[in-house]
Amino acid sequence: MSLFKNQSLATRVTNPVSLWQREMNNLFDRFGRDFGSVGTDITEFSPKLEIKEKEKHYTICAEVPGIKESDISVSLQDNNLILEGERKTETSKEDEGFFSSEFSYGSFYRCIPLDEEVNPDSVKASYKDGILTVEMDKVKASNHKTKKIPIMKS
Repeated sequence: MSLFKNQSLATRVTNPVSLWQREMNNLFDRFGRDFGSVGTDITEFSPKLEIKEKEKHYTICAEVPGIKESDISVSLQDNNLILEGERKTETSKEDEGFFSSEFSYGSFYRCIPLDEEVNPDSVKASYKDGILTVEMDKVKASNHKTKKIPIMKS
C-alpha cells in the first residue's frame, strides 16, 4: 500500500530494483525514439503510458494508435506487465503510369514493473480507438509467474 493515497506507480519509488528497471526502460525508450529510424525501415516507438494505482487495483492505459488489436500482445510475467506490438502500414500510388509503394513497420516493447503482486486471473485487457487498457486486482504475494492476457473488443 502506498504511503501517499493519490501518488501514481510511475512516480512512487519503493524498491531500488524497480527504480533501476524503470530508468533502464526509459533510457532504451528514449534511445529507440531518437535513433530507431536512422538508416532503417524498421522503427521502434514507445507508447505513452498512464498508470493509475488504487488500494486494491491497477489500471494501465497505453496509446497505441494505428495498431491492429491482433498485433498487440499483453502478458504478466514475474510481477511485470509486458506490452508488445507491431504496426505495419503500406501505401501505394499510381499516377500517369507510374506506381510507387511504401512500407513502414514499427514495434514496441514495454515492461512495467508492479510494486505489488496482482491476481493473474483478474487481469483484463481491452482496446478501443488506439488506447489499450489493462486492469488488474492486487493480491498478497504468491508464486504466479507468467500468464498470457487476451485482448477483448470494447
